[in-house]
Amino acid sequence: MHDVIKQSIDAHGGLERWGELRQISATFTAGGPAFEQRGQEAFTRMPTRVTIDTRTQRTVFEPFLMAGRRGIFEPHRTAVESSDGAPLEELNDPRNSFEGRPWSATQLAYFAGYAIWMYLTVPFSLLRHGIRCEEVRPWLEDGETWRSLKVSFPKSYVTHSTEQTLYFDAAGMIRRQDYSVEVSGGAKVAHYLYDHREFDGIVFPTRRRVFLRAPDLTPQKDLAVITADFRDINLISA
Repeated sequence: MHDVIKQSIDAHGGLERWGELRQISATFTAGGPAFEQRGQEAFTRMPTRVTIDTRTQRTVFEPFLMAGRRGIFEPHRTAVESSDGAPLEELNDPRNSFEGRPWSATQLAYFAGYAIWMYLTVPFSLLRHGIRCEEVRPWLEDGETWRSLKVSFPKSYVTHSTEQTLYFDAAGMIRRQDYSVEVSGGAKVAHYLYDHREFDGIVFPTRRRVFLRAPDLTPQKDLAVITADFRDINLISA
């Protein structure tokens, strides 16, 4: 285990506590023009309850886009169901379905599902098989020095892009994450994590803001293209 990841895992609550968990649920509110640009502004209009499995990539949204509907993300399939489980829409091999705008409901479930799964599992999920990490040049921001870790994800870990850079402060908190959004034309973004809080022994950032990123890595902070806020995080033991 890389020492940066070890420090971060310890700072976020430790492997022992994490290993006790089976699921995490939270109230999630999305925002930002990126959803409107893809025809899914309804996703930003109401909070939803998200539930993830900690041991496999699976995310459930309820409600999803409207009352009485549920969205389900799995790596090779997404679906929309009624609240009583009746199938309404299904998409197999969703990664290869993104060819423009607007997005379908099942494409939205894929994008938001894998994103939220990572939001609620890092840094612990950085220990999954096949992930490679390399420390690169530190990053200076607002008078702080953050350690930078270049992370290469295997195809089995569904995420925004294969190559990402995570930035850790002196306490081991993840403060920023740089990546390209492959399902959205490869847009390069800087994703900031704020307001870290402890819930039942595990620390989560409760406010996230995503900005477009210039070639020199500077974020364009005049507009957050995506916002993500979490509250009422509940940990469910195995």
